[in-house]
Amino acid sequence: MNRKTSHSLTAWLPAVVLLTALLACNITQAVPPATQVSGQNELPTAVSAPNNTATSEPTQPEITVTPTTAPIVHTLMPGELPASFLSEITDRDSSTTATQRRVIGGENFTMDLYERPFNANTMDTYFPDLDITRTRLLRDSQWVYVNIKLVGQNPAGGLLGDYGVEVDLNVDGRGDVLVMAAKPGATWSTDGVRVWEDSNHDVGAAHPIQSDAPVNGDGYETLVFDQGVGTDPDAAWARISPTDPNSVQIAFKRGVIDDDGNFTWGAWAMNESMLNPAWFDYNDHFTIAEAGSPLSELTQYYPLKAFAEVDNTCRWGVGFTPTGSEPGVCPVPPTPTPVVPGTISGVVFNDWTNGDLVLDGASGRIAGATVRARSGGCGSPGGVVTTANTNGSGVYTLSVNAGTYCVDVSPDPIGYSYKTDPQTVTVTNGGSKNNINFGYSQYLGMQ
Repeated sequence: MNRKTSHSLTAWLPAVVLLTALLACNITQAVPPATQVSGQNELPTAVSAPNNTATSEPTQPEITVTPTTAPIVHTLMPGELPASFLSEITDRDSSTTATQRRVIGGENFTMDLYERPFNANTMDTYFPDLDITRTRLLRDSQWVYVNIKLVGQNPAGGLLGDYGVEVDLNVDGRGDVLVMAAKPGATWSTDGVRVWEDSNHDVGAAHPIQSDAPVNGDGYETLVFDQGVGTDPDAAWARISPTDPNSVQIAFKRGVIDDDGNFTWGAWAMNESMLNPAWFDYNDHFTIAEAGSPLSELTQYYPLKAFAEVDNTCRWGVGFTPTGSEPGVCPVPPTPTPVVPGTISGVVFNDWTNGDLVLDGASGRIAGATVRARSGGCGSPGGVVTTANTNGSGVYTLSVNAGTYCVDVSPDPIGYSYKTDPQTVTVTNGGSKNNINFGYSQYLGMQ
């Protein structure tokens, strides 16, 4: 089964017990949540008219169930996370500006990037447990793990949000699988863990990642795993990290994403009222005018409104190194230009009594002269960068990095009446400047 082309995970979940089975496994059923949202600092080119249905009660995907008394039996549980990670994403820490009721980055609503760990309207409550600072994806022979590091605990204590990972299997900007865990506990559990799939490929609407609001699609419309209910009752788990009380760990079997080895992914943290899989992408469901903005400089949208208490990350690759052209990926730093030393070369010569300081066949060569390069131009040279001595033919070569230098001979190797002045030389990366010659002329008598 290859969801890159067929996305056939809907066949993965037959009709299964929900209420009775959950009670038999002593798992508490969560009430289907509502939804809220956040964004980064670019103004949209246009703002659509408000979507009047944006804040209505969410319609959640459901599993068709057949009543049964069979208990949910777990046979395989995740272990400890691998020592090394495959992919890492860092995210803005908004605690530094929380008292100012604003963020200073990490928000681009028009491009599906949100930094909104605040309450709506007043933004006077900051939620450290909804503020992602770093997330890592790891993998072993059976499981894919995601570790989501939060700034801290909820003001009421603990990690009380919904946390998850969105996977784009064919790297087209449309998420394909959404795994979310509500209020994880101290040990691995399927309680509160759900997996959705977008079987009809409408996540992202007409333009994936970019805002198309207002659009009323059905987003992740297929719930394929619900707290142990599904073809595989062990498909997805979550817990709070045993070594860090501010980190959530999610584990799902590799088969949940068809054991795909090349995809992009990103992490989410949100209040349960904002989790509505049908509303993905959120910037297609809400206009920025409805959602508001945490960026105080966007005065026409600030503060947060209908879409609040949400944080997500940009996406990064697994199995390949992103180039920056992939929809939704984090900014890719430019490839640094390799530093290749350049050269300055020439001849130090004695022009005898000729006096024109032009190197020609009659000029004598001065061996053992010291040629130096000082930083900057000769109008105001800096310190000595490098020196070189002339060989028996009076030839020298200076090796320098790209830049501008003042080149001269010091000390003077012979007595003179006239000499070539210091020369300003600019060298490009790996380039060379030749024939930077220095002549000396000695007049022995009257002209």
